[in-house]
Parts: sequence; C-alpha cells; structure tokens
Amino acid sequence: MSYEREINKKIENSEELPTKLEISVLKYFWQSNPIIGKKSDSIPRFLRKIDVFKNFTENELRVLSKFLHLRKFGQGETIFNQSERGVGFYIIYSGYTDIVVGSHDVGPTKGDEREADHILTLEKYEYFGELALLQENSERNASAISRRGCELLGLFKPDVDELINTYPLIAAKVLQSISLIVANRLFSLTREVQELKYKFNAFEREKDAKK
Repeated sequence: MSYEREINKKIENSEELPTKLEISVLKYFWQSNPIIGKKSDSIPRFLRKIDVFKNFTENELRVLSKFLHLRKFGQGETIFNQSERGVGFYIIYSGYTDIVVGSHDVGPTKGDEREADHILTLEKYEYFGELALLQENSERNASAISRRGCELLGLFKPDVDELINTYPLIAAKVLQSISLIVANRLFSLTREVQELKYKFNAFEREKDAKK
C-alpha cells in the first residue's frame, strides 16, 4: 500500500493524520538566524530556499511549517501510485524521488535506473503532487517512488482546510503559489508540444522534398 493511500484511509475514517512539525517561535528564529543557526538543513532555512515561498515572510514560513509532515521513505518505497486519488503536495527535503508512468505497480529497479516508464528524477528543493490541493477527487497521472531513500515534507488537503480557517491570508498565499506551479508546468508543457510540432513539420517537409 502506498503512503498516500494510507493517508486517504485516515481521512475517510476521520482519523488523525501523522504528526505535524512543531516549531516554536523561539526555536524558529533561532534556527533562522544566519549566525546562531548553523545547521544548514534546518526546516526554516530549507523553506526559505524553495522558490515558490520566496514572497513569504519569516513568520509566514514559521506558521506554514507547523502544518507540514516530515516522513522518511526507504529505497523503492511508494509515495503514491498512478490513478490513485491525490491528497498531498510534497517537497523533497533530502534524497531523490522517481516519477514513473505506465503501471500502478512500478517494476523492479535495474541498477540505478528504473524500467522504460521512468520520466524523471526529482531531488532536494524540488516538489510534486500540487494538483491534489487544487482539484477535488484528482487522480495521480504518474507514480512517485523513493529512489535510494528520501525525506519528504507533505501538505495534505485537511491541512490546507485548517490553514484556511486559522490563517486565511497565509492559506491564500500557499494556494497562489501552488497555482503558479501548475501554470508554469502547463506553460513548459505547451512550449515542448510546440517545439515537437515544429520538428515534426520540418521532418515532413524534408521528407516531401526528397520524393
């Protein structure tokens, strides 16, 4: 069973979600201080390096961090499967995550490379799964698999609902950032399709010229 399916079951059964990060104001600003906070992988410094959060204040990042869930995944562990109902947005805190398509059950690893359905490998500071926070009953269009182990920060739909009720302005900024991610991905996909169409037309013209 994938991690996200477990989360979905908890939501359906009105069970408590995994423990959230608890960072007090004092601890947050202690870790954020460039002189005192020496640990380079502290959550505050980490969030500050994520491009979609660049317009957040220090306090807004502190509040957001209290709604995140940190989870470590072993090598080959499934975060979610293609066609499963999406419920979370994930940021890679450490390690790597493979995005694959073509099957609900990902095939075995061959050395360091997965089978032919491998799309790309994401690494620290990258993110995925954002559509789940914007669409009702959205289905995953790919599977996400831990590669050699990884740590993820997760934000789930119930967390967003709670954020809206308690910190509506911060929730609005989060949803705006998520929408920007989707828009940028759509723009990149559209540009790739246009480039492929151009190459295909050029190939057809060249083929016709040789006849």
